[in-house]
Order: sequence, then C-alpha cells, then structure tokens
Amino acid sequence: MRLAALFAAVWAVVRACVQSITNDEADTYFWFVRSGDVWHPFPNNHILNTLLMWIATHAFGTSTLTVRLPALLGAILYISVCYFLCRSMTDRFNLQFPVFICLVYNPFVFDYLVAARGYSLADAFLLAAIAVPFFHRVKGRLSLVKCCALASLALGLSFTSNFSFAFVDLAALLAIVTWAVRRREANSILRVIGFCIFPGLFTVILMCGYPLAHWPKGELWYGARSLGEMTRSLVDASFYRPNPQFLAPELYDLMVFLKPIMLPVLGGFCVLQLIVTAVDGSWVQEVQARWLGRFAAALAGIAALSVVLSWLAFRFAKLPLPLARTGIFLVPLCTLIAGGIAAGPTRSVVSQWLRQAITAVFLCLACYFLLCFRLNYFKEYENCADMKDVYSVLARLNHTYGVTDVAENGFYINSLNFYRVLSQRETFPEFRLTDQMPVGKSIYVLQSSYYQKFIEENRLVVVYRGKLTEVVVAVDPDGPIPPTMIER
Repeated sequence: MRLAALFAAVWAVVRACVQSITNDEADTYFWFVRSGDVWHPFPNNHILNTLLMWIATHAFGTSTLTVRLPALLGAILYISVCYFLCRSMTDRFNLQFPVFICLVYNPFVFDYLVAARGYSLADAFLLAAIAVPFFHRVKGRLSLVKCCALASLALGLSFTSNFSFAFVDLAALLAIVTWAVRRREANSILRVIGFCIFPGLFTVILMCGYPLAHWPKGELWYGARSLGEMTRSLVDASFYRPNPQFLAPELYDLMVFLKPIMLPVLGGFCVLQLIVTAVDGSWVQEVQARWLGRFAAALAGIAALSVVLSWLAFRFAKLPLPLARTGIFLVPLCTLIAGGIAAGPTRSVVSQWLRQAITAVFLCLACYFLLCFRLNYFKEYENCADMKDVYSVLARLNHTYGVTDVAENGFYINSLNFYRVLSQRETFPEFRLTDQMPVGKSIYVLQSSYYQKFIEENRLVVVYRGKLTEVVVAVDPDGPIPPTMIER
C-alpha cells in the first residue's frame, strides 16, 4: 500500500514534468497568473489553484512543474486521504489494495491529479472533509468541534478550488452537520453547527467573495444535457484506454470483454450484498461495524443529493449537468461506497460469497486501470499531447533559418505561446488567432485531417508529424526551409 501510494506521487510528478502543456492550462496561466488577475470571475479560473500557481511561478519561476505544482499538492493530499480511508475501512489487504488502486490509479482521476486545474485540490479537500468523521472515530485525537472546523475548512477550500463542486460540497456539509449534531454530547447544537459552517463560509467569502459577486451571466455552458450523458462521460473517461504497450493480443481481448460488464456486475453484487446482510442481520448484530454502514450510507446520500441538486439546477435554472471533469467527484464517492459495502460484516455463507465476488470485481477493475497507465497525454486534452515536441521543431527552424512567420490551428496557439514564453530564446512574435488560415506563411502548424484540403491546395510539404496526435508542421516548398522530414 505504501509503495503504491509513493509510486503514485512520484508518477504524478514525472507526468507533470514530461507532458505537454494543454490549452486549458495555458489559458489559466496567461489569463489569470501571468496577468496577475487572480480573482477574475470566469469558469476557467479555479481560484485556489490559480492563486497557488501564481505563488509557485513567482517563487520558483515558470516551468511545467511549477504551473502544475498546486495540482501535485492536491494529488499528495488525495493519495494520503485515500490511503487512510482504505486502511481504516477494513483490515483485509485483498480489499484494501484494489480499492486504493481504483481510487488513485483510475486514469480519469489520475489525469486531474496532474493537470494544472482545480480538480485535484477540490477532490482532495472534499475527501479530506469526508474523512474527518472517520479520523475522529479511529484516532480520537481531536475534539468534536475541532474536527467540525477542519471539515468545514476543507469543504470551503474544495469550493474555492473549483466552483463545480458546489453541490457536492453542500451535500457533504449537510452530512457532516448531521454527524456532528448526533455526537455533540456536552456541546450545544448551535455551537456544533457554527463550527461546521463558519470556517468554510469565511474561507469562501475571503477568497471567492469578489468573483462570486461579479460572476458574469451565461458563462456556465459546459456540461451534460441528461443524466445518461453525464454517466456515460464519467464511465468513458474512467475506462479510456488500455495502453497497447502493456497488452498481449489475448489480454487485450479479455479487457475488451470485461470493460462493459465490470461496473454493472459490481453494482449488482453490491445491491445483493445489501439485501442479504439486511436479511441475515449482519449490520444489526455486528455493533462495531455499524459505523461503517453509516459511513457508506452517508457517502451514498452525498452522491445522490449532489446529483439531485445538479438536476434541479439544470431543470429550473438551466445550469448544465456535470460532464466528465465537472462530475469527477462522483468517481471516488462511488468507489468508496462499493468499498464500504464490501468491507461490511458478513454472517451468512451467501454474504461471504458476495463479499468475495465484490472483491474479485475490484481486483479486475484495478488491473484494468493499471493497464491504462499513461505518461504522455491527458484523455480530455489528447490533441495537445505533442505540443512540446512541436515547439521544439519550430525553435529548431527558427534558429537554423531565422524564420518567424508561423500560422497555426487556433487550438494550439496558447500551448505554443506558453513554450515561447518559457524558452525566450526564439524570435517568434506572439502567436495570434486569425479568422481564416492565412496563405503565404513559411511554417504551418495544423491538424492534418481537418486541414488536408488546405495543405493540398497550397502545395505544403509536411516536415513533422506528431507521434500521438494528428498535428503536423508543414512548410512552403518555395520558402527558406528545406522540405525534408524532421525526426524527433
């Protein structure tokens, strides 16, 4: 478990150093960090992440690592909390380990433990808040009101990291208030509720008061239009995609077969386990395990309430439902719910069989996620995976031939501008978006399939092709650059 946690942290740092900067990461850097407009009200501005990015780049200089440093801090917290929860829920290593792998090494979740966005911090602080009652019961080192204050602060920081966590943070707050009121003992209800609410509320007002007060209308357009679309986006991102370098053909066929059935089978086994343990009285008779059942029920309530609130906002306020990254919080919540059910007490033979079956599905999921291991791209920003190499090609052409007139596909502009600012050794002017692709340029950076007709009409010669994406660097054959392939 410790080695898996340590390797996850190291691998996140390696990916942060190796992977190309994506357009959204570059947008955050240029629009809010480099400009100093940290509190600008805009959906792409994840306030706490932006603030920490501003601090990191000013303290240590701009690099891919410092830009992604806040996400890595969130990754370390997230991995630590997942380790604590898995070790505390059960003492069965054959369940601890696959649940931990599914929480941390899910390729969808891991992408956002690295990308310079607010999702890593938001997810980490959400799980930290949920783990506080767990910590209070297992460790017992802090008083109830201190635990309430810590959970409230964590939820406030989760919201400031990413506003798309508003509903799930609110649902978690209601669960923590309910838990604290039931365990208040000598504390008054008002005192407990105050410690649950005010630290987080103060944090939100202090850090996000200005952007929330000046939030522009009509900017929240990214999202799903149905619960089915929301669910598919989370499943597709989590199961994208096995690395062919790890797979023999037979193993690949097995993964293709298992992919569509693992989650339905896991859900079915969990439902059956709940029914069987309710009938055989496992939860009632095992007094020491009742808290685990309440924890799993609280997680289910948090996930369900967050979806209901999102649907109500979609139905009545026209706010889009969570889609892919904006619903990423549901992935660890659902994983922990299934893990809590599997870790529960079993008094009958049937419930013991079902527990073993759930554990087996978790092992299959863990293997699948490990086979999705990737180093060079984020699923949601895969078309930016070659930008670092593309800029290296442009820099070589600039140094060798002194060429500065470059036209590029608009989607690549901010990523290339980031490397231009990072290098500061080339003579390129700032890359700018144009309404139409200009003709007569010496160098073009294009998406080959979309601009194939443009390439043919202008007799451009491709001198570089991306290893992972459709990006190409093409040159005018009559220009100063020889039309020969450049290897990277």
